[in-house]
Amino acid sequence: MPKIKASSIEELKARVNIYDVVSAYVSLKKSGSSYKGLSPFTTEKTPSFFVHPDKNYYYCFSTSQGGDVISFIMIKENLSFAEAVEFLANKYGFKLEYEDGGKSDGASASIRKQIYDIHEDAADWYAWNFFSDTPQAQEIRDYWTNERGFSLEDAKDLRIGYAPLASDPLKKILAKKGYSAEAIIASGIFYGKPGERLSDFYARFRGRMMIPISDIQGRVIAFTARKTRFTPNIPSEEGKYVNSRETEIFKKNAVVFNLDKAKSAIKEKNACIVVEGQLDAIRMYCAGFKHTVATQGTAAGSEHFALIRRFANKAILLFDGDSAGRHAALRVIPICIKADVEPFVAPLPDGEDPDSFIKKFGTEAMGELVGNKLQTALSFAARSILADVKNPTAADKREAMLQLFEIVDNASSRVLRDDYLREIANSLVLDYPAVAEDYRAYRAKSQTRERFSEKEPAKKDSSEMLTNAVYDSLMLCLYSDGLAQDMADILQDEWIDGDSTVASVLKKILALYREGVGFSTADIETYFDEPAEKNLIYRILAEKTTELENSTKIANDCIAKIYNNYIKKEIEELNKQLVLADNNGLTEKFEILKRISELRKLSTTPPARIEKVKG
Repeated sequence: MPKIKASSIEELKARVNIYDVVSAYVSLKKSGSSYKGLSPFTTEKTPSFFVHPDKNYYYCFSTSQGGDVISFIMIKENLSFAEAVEFLANKYGFKLEYEDGGKSDGASASIRKQIYDIHEDAADWYAWNFFSDTPQAQEIRDYWTNERGFSLEDAKDLRIGYAPLASDPLKKILAKKGYSAEAIIASGIFYGKPGERLSDFYARFRGRMMIPISDIQGRVIAFTARKTRFTPNIPSEEGKYVNSRETEIFKKNAVVFNLDKAKSAIKEKNACIVVEGQLDAIRMYCAGFKHTVATQGTAAGSEHFALIRRFANKAILLFDGDSAGRHAALRVIPICIKADVEPFVAPLPDGEDPDSFIKKFGTEAMGELVGNKLQTALSFAARSILADVKNPTAADKREAMLQLFEIVDNASSRVLRDDYLREIANSLVLDYPAVAEDYRAYRAKSQTRERFSEKEPAKKDSSEMLTNAVYDSLMLCLYSDGLAQDMADILQDEWIDGDSTVASVLKKILALYREGVGFSTADIETYFDEPAEKNLIYRILAEKTTELENSTKIANDCIAKIYNNYIKKEIEELNKQLVLADNNGLTEKFEILKRISELRKLSTTPPARIEKVKG
């Protein structure tokens, strides 16, 4: 890939506001001069992710990662540096400049980018086939409109397609566009082996109606293929629904179907309707319930609800009205609670799914179901556990209560746990104080077991502690340009002990000031290659909340500590050399003693002091 000009990259970073980029992934709230939200890199319940638009960087305290707008996209989209730059340029309409006038093209693009492009081209081809004049296409359209009850406009909006039996046309299209055989295999759309000719590849999807699966940015990354009467009758292709295999760009646990289209409505309503299958999600979406997503069957996991939590803290579980659907809801409820998403259940009548319910009862009835007829998670769970017990005894209720305690234990908030316990008491017709007392006993026993299994926490690197003079010096240099220049004039590299990350970063920043270059947040990605060094800088910057009091005094104290520590360690090292010196080496011993004497004199003469901060 031709090299992008450094000046063009810097101009892109200056034009693109990091808040605009990050807010597409994270719900951010104003916090002083910065913005905060839940970490997009991990599942957390308390916001620890901060964005600083004024200096165009972010820092995540949960993962100890920080960076600029490019590094954020690299992590979230799993892109290389150049790919992330081109991603942002395309998104914000910025024209990049390349060395020697070159430009990026499909032939030289990375495998990953090719896979994205292959999926887009495949989706276009499947959609074209869906609207073609062939008898097979007409039959698929009839199934879509007459049997499923969708419109052709819905099909265009959702890019519904048809994969014909013949795979050669798609292969020819991809070959003409210059995609490599490696990328075509890696896409998962074809079966093939490395080293085989493209002509030997054959399509994974044949004779099926195609439903594109997109990532949160709306890029097609996989497909769900529905069986039709044209589907080959072979064991590997017998399933009613066949999904793409996992690829470099498609991980099932990292994708929520329709979230790309639904995220705005979810954010607006602060609620997300969760169904089991793609066609159910499509039915709900087309019926006006734009805040609906699907979990790719019943295998919903914590990662799915961590994604949903970025946009809302309430989930409405609209699962099938059968035993499997109820069990799926029971499994998902604790996952929601643990992800800090409050779950509610919209119970469908026996034998109904969202699609059949809307067809039978209409959209108004569905609106009533997901609006006014919701059941709280714990009341639903209580009814489900005792569903087969006509007249529950005290023992039945106790057993149900213990199962419900396991769900409650996933809540991080004491207030939430208390609310859930009241729901349990009401649902099981029990005395609330008795339920609360039993839960305390249950929790105490559970915590006792946890204590016995706990591992010793990892010890923090003392070099990274705030009380360390080297750390404090670095902090002051990052917070104050004037102090940084003064400290650079006084502090010498040989005084700064150790090869820790803190010491390394401090030396580099002092060097920049000695050379008259200075330092700002825009220079982090330029002058620092090591991730640990960059993350350290971003962390220190993110920790600053107010101006430091007595910063000049702190700087002078740090300089004195670093200097005295240097003198002390030098003398200790020389004393070791003195012991090891050969008895015959009188000259050597004399030189060592002379140096020790000089150092002791220096220890009584402190280094220069900062009198007044510049600038």
